[in-house]
Amino acid sequence: MSRQKAKETRQTRVPTMVRGLVRTLLLLVMLVLLTGCAGRASDAEPQLAGALTVRTPASLPAGEPLIIVAERFDAPDGLEALLLAQGSYGPLVYRARFQGGRAEFRLPGEDTRVAGLVALTARAGAAEGHADLTITPGEAVDPLTALVGPRTIIADRVHWGTAAVIPFDAHGNPVAAGTPVEFHLVRPNARTETISTTVQHLVGWERIASATVAGRTTVIARVGQAHGHEASLTETPGWPVRFTLSAPPRGLPADGRQLVPLRTAPIVDRYGNQMLDGTLVTFVVEAPDSTLRLIPAYTINGVAEAYFQSPATPGRLTVYATLYGVKSLPLRLDFKPGLAVGTIAVQARVDQKTGLVTLETGPLLGDLGQLVPEGTEVRFTLAGPEGWTQTFTAATEDGWARLELWLADLVPGSYQVEVTVGAGVGATQFRAP
Repeated sequence: MSRQKAKETRQTRVPTMVRGLVRTLLLLVMLVLLTGCAGRASDAEPQLAGALTVRTPASLPAGEPLIIVAERFDAPDGLEALLLAQGSYGPLVYRARFQGGRAEFRLPGEDTRVAGLVALTARAGAAEGHADLTITPGEAVDPLTALVGPRTIIADRVHWGTAAVIPFDAHGNPVAAGTPVEFHLVRPNARTETISTTVQHLVGWERIASATVAGRTTVIARVGQAHGHEASLTETPGWPVRFTLSAPPRGLPADGRQLVPLRTAPIVDRYGNQMLDGTLVTFVVEAPDSTLRLIPAYTINGVAEAYFQSPATPGRLTVYATLYGVKSLPLRLDFKPGLAVGTIAVQARVDQKTGLVTLETGPLLGDLGQLVPEGTEVRFTLAGPEGWTQTFTAATEDGWARLELWLADLVPGSYQVEVTVGAGVGATQFRAP
C-alpha cells in the first residue's frame, strides 16, 4: 500500500510543477511587454516645451492662399507640428514638419473664403504658439437685391419709406463696414435723385422721403461696380381736398321712377394728385324729413358716379359725398310734381246689366305733355255710405288706367272717387243702385 501511495503522490506532483512553470513564463512575458510599452511611451514624450512663434499676416483677402509659419530655432528637423485654425464655421487642422527651425503650413484658397476672425494655435510636442488672422471680404459683386418698404407711402413730403441692400462678395461674405452705397431714384415726374450711405452692421440703408407727385418711384442700388435689379415704391395721393358734385338740370320730376345721375368733380389732394382708381366714395341723399340714403361708388380717373331713384313726392333733397372723412360741398336738388301733373279727368260708368262699375282716367300726362310710363301705378280711393272707404290700384296702359268693381260688392248709395298719380289729382262720383 505504501508503494502505491508513493506512486500516486509522484503522479500528482508532476502536473503541479508544470502549472508553476507556465505561470512563471506568463509573468516573464508580461514584464517584457510592460518594459517595451514603457520604452515606447518614453520615446513619444515631447521633445519641445515652452512657446512657438507663429508668423502670419494680420489680415488676408477672402479666397487667397496663405502660408503660416511656426518657428522654434531648437526644433529638431522632422518634428511634426499641428496648426488648428478656428474660424466662424468650425475648425480646420493642418500638419507640417520642422526643417531648419521652421514648420510651414499651407492654407489653400478654398479654406480662406469665409471672412471673419480666425484663431491660430500651433503645437509641436509640448510647445505651443498662438496668433490671430482676420480674413477680410472682397468687393461687392452682382446682383444686388434692393429692398424697399413699405411698398406705398403718401406723396405729401411727410411720409417716408426705406431702401436697404446687403452686398456680398464673390465668396458670399457681406462686404466690409463703411463700404459706400448709392441709391438712385427716378420719381413719377422723371426727376432723379441720388442718396449716398455706407454699409453698417452688414446693411446699407437710407430713408426715402416722399415727394408731391403720386406714382411709381424706381429705386436702383449700386455698390462700387456691382449693380442689381430695380425695386419700386408707390407714392399715393394724400387726403383729398373739398370737392363739388353735379347732377342734371334742376326741376327734375318727382315720379319715383327715374334714376338721377350724380357725379363728383375730380377728387384730388392738396398737390393735385387724383384719387386712386377704386377709392370708395359714399353719396348721401338727405330728404326733408332728415332720412338718409347711402349710395356707394368708386373713383375712376379721380371721378365717382352714382344713381339714385327720384322721390315720389315733390320737394328738395340735399346730396353730398364723403370719403376719408372729407365731405363735398352740398348739392340741392328740387323735384317738381310728376308723374302726371295738373287735374286728371276721371269717368265713372255704372252698368246694371253686367253688374259692373267702371272707373277710367286719362290721358295721364307728364310735365312735358308726354304720356306717363307704362305700368305707372294709379290709386283710386272710394268713400261710400256710412263712412266706408277703400283704396284700389291700377296700372296705366297707353296713358290710361281702368278699374272695374262689382256692384254686388258695394252697398247701395252714393260714392266719391279720388284718383291720384304722382302730383296729378282727379275726382268723380257715382251711385250704386
